Amino acid sequence: MNATNNPTQDIETDRRVRTYGQLKLELIQRGLFVPGEILAAPDVASGVCPGAPGEEVALTLAENFIVKAVLKADGEGRMRLKLQNGALLLDSGDGEDEEVGIIPLPQFLKNLMRERTPLSENICLDGYCLNIFLRAIDKGKKLSLSLDGILSIVQSAFEEGAADLVQLNMDYCGDKDRGFQLLSPVVEAIKKKFKTFVALKGFPPQEKRTIDLMYAAGFDLLDFPLAGFAGADPAGDIVSSAQVSESLEYAVGIFPQGTVWTELVLGPEPLDLIKKKIDDLTRRGVIPLLKLMPTSMHTAKDYWRVKEVARHLGEAAQRDKLPLKWLYPNCRSVSPLDTKYFTEDPKSAQLAAKPVYRSRLGKKASEGFAALRRKLRIKDVSDSYESAGL
Repeated sequence: MNATNNPTQDIETDRRVRTYGQLKLELIQRGLFVPGEILAAPDVASGVCPGAPGEEVALTLAENFIVKAVLKADGEGRMRLKLQNGALLLDSGDGEDEEVGIIPLPQFLKNLMRERTPLSENICLDGYCLNIFLRAIDKGKKLSLSLDGILSIVQSAFEEGAADLVQLNMDYCGDKDRGFQLLSPVVEAIKKKFKTFVALKGFPPQEKRTIDLMYAAGFDLLDFPLAGFAGADPAGDIVSSAQVSESLEYAVGIFPQGTVWTELVLGPEPLDLIKKKIDDLTRRGVIPLLKLMPTSMHTAKDYWRVKEVARHLGEAAQRDKLPLKWLYPNCRSVSPLDTKYFTEDPKSAQLAAKPVYRSRLGKKASEGFAALRRKLRIKDVSDSYESAGL
């Protein structure tokens, strides 16, 4: 379905052919009401997770296409979950009901949620990515979670088969390296104990050579968000967009192709501007991820804008030949991996590539390549520092 220059015509088309991407956006924006009798059903209750701003549930809209929706009280415009003939159906209020699935919480996560410890409040699953949220405490001397606690969680997730990738999310740190010296032992311990890939999402360091050290320490993927990740220190140390852009461009020369990402938020700015941002990033080898944010008011035009940007995102990644195998299905973002779920009929939509994490053979081969590439990179960095007298 090709875009037109007439937003109204595209909006009317979207009403006739509701894509999975449209359902995902509406769930994020409108929330989900689940009647008490359905919420009490074991298959549904097993997927309910405490969160902010409230309880939430992860739904599968299609194979490898997922969304997290906040549970809300019944009300006008709310999406509803229904049970009919043993199937869970999503009622959006207009159009046909869509069958959906509930993603159950793994047992280790259920146990943690019952304990309500700092550990349980700083981990979450996004598809098959285990997110661990960290910050520097005690004046930057240590991390908010212990190394033993982190390793225990990773082991529990892998033993249950609940995750295939670990992402360390580092909060703002005023140190020049943005807390890398604290993260280094963590990623090294994870890589030593588990055969997995490790991603880092955080703020770019002040000195670019720290990015070399990040790769040498064992990080496989890097995400420096351009938007949606607060970055101001009370002392006035603001991480500017220019600094993030420069660090992303530098990281592309260090990390393997397709493993350097950033995040954008689709706001009220003209579409040409967001498309230009996407083009500037993909031409430099950076993969943009578009965060889907809840808004105070939801209109049909919201989806038309997301659909148009999603189409351009997929085309830009294809034009610049960016490998997409390192991406993974994400609950609250659009990536070049899943743009077709936003732009194509549900019957034909599919991922643009097979994520490496889902293939044992592909994962093993990629791990071997990454290890060899990292070993060569460490040697290059070491030789460079020695020649500079560092």
